[in-house]
Amino acid sequence: MIESIADLDAARADWDRVYVSDPQAQYSLSWTWLQAYVRNRKRWFILALREKQPGSPYVAFFPLRLRTVQDQKTGIFTDDIFMAGNHAADYTGLISEPGYEAHAIRGFALFLKSQNWTNLHLDNFSGSIERRNALLAELGGPDVSFRKVSRLDEAGIDQTICPVAKLPTSWDAYLERNLSSPTRQKLRRFLRQVENDDSYRITVATADTIDRDVDILFRLWRAKWGSLKGDRTEKIIATSRAILLDAFRSGNLMVPILWHGERPLGALANFLDHQKKSILFYIAGRDEDWKTPSPGLVLHGYSIRRAIEEGFISYDFLRGNEPYKYAFGVEEQTLHCITVRTRSGRNLREGLNVRSIGHVYEEGSRLYASGDRTNAEAAFEQVLAAYPDHIGAELSLAQLLFDKGKLAEAEAAYSTLLAKAADPIPVLVRLGDTQMAQKKFAEAAATFSRIVDQRPNNIRSHFKKGTALAASGRTTDAIKAFKVLEQLHSDDPLLTTYRQKAREALAKLLKPLSPDLNLPAIHPKGFPLKPVARASGPIARQMKQSSDTILGSLKDWEALQAPPTELPFPRSVGLKSFLQRTKH
Repeated sequence: MIESIADLDAARADWDRVYVSDPQAQYSLSWTWLQAYVRNRKRWFILALREKQPGSPYVAFFPLRLRTVQDQKTGIFTDDIFMAGNHAADYTGLISEPGYEAHAIRGFALFLKSQNWTNLHLDNFSGSIERRNALLAELGGPDVSFRKVSRLDEAGIDQTICPVAKLPTSWDAYLERNLSSPTRQKLRRFLRQVENDDSYRITVATADTIDRDVDILFRLWRAKWGSLKGDRTEKIIATSRAILLDAFRSGNLMVPILWHGERPLGALANFLDHQKKSILFYIAGRDEDWKTPSPGLVLHGYSIRRAIEEGFISYDFLRGNEPYKYAFGVEEQTLHCITVRTRSGRNLREGLNVRSIGHVYEEGSRLYASGDRTNAEAAFEQVLAAYPDHIGAELSLAQLLFDKGKLAEAEAAYSTLLAKAADPIPVLVRLGDTQMAQKKFAEAAATFSRIVDQRPNNIRSHFKKGTALAASGRTTDAIKAFKVLEQLHSDDPLLTTYRQKAREALAKLLKPLSPDLNLPAIHPKGFPLKPVARASGPIARQMKQSSDTILGSLKDWEALQAPPTELPFPRSVGLKSFLQRTKH
């Protein structure tokens, strides 16, 4: 299994050897094209076959990509496997040394059947019908079905057909063998016109002109296709431009432009497969107001003549059986588009693909942050079903219990997680908050104490500790906890916020009692100078009113903390009750 660029780079020598040896391999399955394509993409993986002996070379490769979607009705996530190059690659599939093809197909199919997925999309799968049928036979079984996918577009063009011109060793031989008499005469006349008239010229992109030439190409292409492609236009251009520039940097791109004076009439982008000696026409643009000579005919003719001179053996027009391609004397190659689908419509074995666990967890976190807690919960439950020891999913489900007001269950879940978590601090924070929500102030104070003992610079936990201590009636300890915030040194901007909160709390905790209470004098050692009767009547009411002002505007737990950064917490805890337990 190859899942990193480093491993793909390390396999290059084997890949190049296998690619050259496989007569059915095509350019977008070359190491050069594929490495550039997957380098900036995610969730790709490549099945690779080699002999059992350590250090044996690879003899086959099958590049794939994973995509995961959530059913909006059920909340269930399912996985689809695509060919790695879709949808930019005109050819996809596997490559193999000829002597290992049967072993490779059997091994790759066996692996795929062991994985959890709903759809396996064999789109633009290239190679012989025998290769396709062998793979489908190995993938078959009672749990899956096969569906042929039509690639007939709205214009009636069949995108599974690739017209390819086989090139002889000379230009004259090509003209005589491949072209009809009218086309041959027209092409010769147009090329002579362009080459003998100084107002025309054909340029080929260089390092100095490649950006300009690609811009011209896409400007011409957009003028013709922009209205048809609609909102997809700029995305298509951005993706195609990146692919072309990658190919240029690797020495595998030719961009010829036909000019009349300073007016570009048309441009082509052709991939150069030096290993297979093939030219592959990728995209074109032309000035739709210019009629003759035909920019398309001139540029394709120019490119084919140059390809023959440089020893290339085929000129591939890639996907689409547009009529103009057949003027160049082509043969058809057929691509296969088959979807292998589970009969249940869900993943095999009803579980997430192992490579999707992290993705679904991240998606669940995103859904939670957006407020979609129902679908978030479904995501976390699927993660936990696939990987029971996923601490993040357990923590998130515990938080969802908290959100639902199931505080005792949430506290139990957090307590259980403490024994599993490599870093207990996030769990302790949520445990402390849950205890506060249940007015278990003494327990919460102990929990936040554990946090600050391990993380002395945890600003929020110092404040929460002080709040819990105050709520539990331990005023002296609460004052000490709040004062710690004055002694902390940190660049965290939260420190300023919580220092101010702590100062406000301290001001109320340290506020002197009203002089109207006429409390007795106190000896320096702490006992009254004379016996004092328990306050009652107006005096008791005054004491109660005074104590109720200690926290004043600190009305509840939420008001004592800044907005949480991890997960939101409901409003549920008041603090005024701690004062009723304070002795005067």
